[in-house]
Amino acid sequence: MSSLYRTLTILLAITLAACAGIRPAPPEVQLSALEITDISLSHANFLATLRLYNPNGVALDIEGVKFTLFLNNIRIANGQTAKPLTLPAEESGLAAIRLSSSFLDLLQLTRELQNRSDITFRIAGEVKVGGYGLFGAAIPIEREGTLPLSGSLNQLMPGTGQMLPLKQLGNPALRQ
Repeated sequence: MSSLYRTLTILLAITLAACAGIRPAPPEVQLSALEITDISLSHANFLATLRLYNPNGVALDIEGVKFTLFLNNIRIANGQTAKPLTLPAEESGLAAIRLSSSFLDLLQLTRELQNRSDITFRIAGEVKVGGYGLFGAAIPIEREGTLPLSGSLNQLMPGTGQMLPLKQLGNPALRQ
């Protein structure tokens, strides 16, 4: 009986080790759009659109994405997705995230933008990939880039008179 117990223990250990090696590669993340949806004296709400690319040979069930947005190294907002998303193998998908920011953080940012032609961004967070039991994982994400301060983003510049609205930014507007 003890040899059967040892054999089952070894098989279980091998199975668990094999499952640990099945972790998917993390999805590639890009900030695709950013828009102020509401602003008041106390806070601002944003809608950020992320483009996620699945580099894996199998579909990824994304249970959620949460992240913090930094502009010029100032923590501006954080938020998370409201809906799950399935990314087919080697394809892209979009995730919309509602972000909330302190109005004071935005005021601090406008002081940083004096005489600048672009703004750096960084997103840091995690993508929760679904699965049963040991297969689920929270994969950290981090992405950096530069957004030109042209068009609607110029409205964040001091002396422009207003901070609304930030219109959508297409991928061509992003420089990395």
